[in-house]
Amino acid sequence: MKTIGKEWENFSADHLSPSQLNKNTDQWFYDYKVLTADQRKKLPPNAKMVCGGWVGQCLQDIIVYNLTVEEVIEGKKK
Repeated sequence: MKTIGKEWENFSADHLSPSQLNKNTDQWFYDYKVLTADQRKKLPPNAKMVCGGWVGQCLQDIIVYNLTVEEVIEGKKK
């Protein structure tokens, strides 16, 4: 686990998520100190988010509908 310095206390940050740690400091500041949570939710998704959603849906279909990967790719549901 990474620890953060005391300078972050002024920003009410007692922890940072892995995605926050990978952001440049200026981008983090804009995203989490300039924008509100509601404004962040309205930002368009990036490619990682979209692909993560696809993978999650694919795995859910495999588990729930007992499908193979090929069947999911073909759009089949039993």
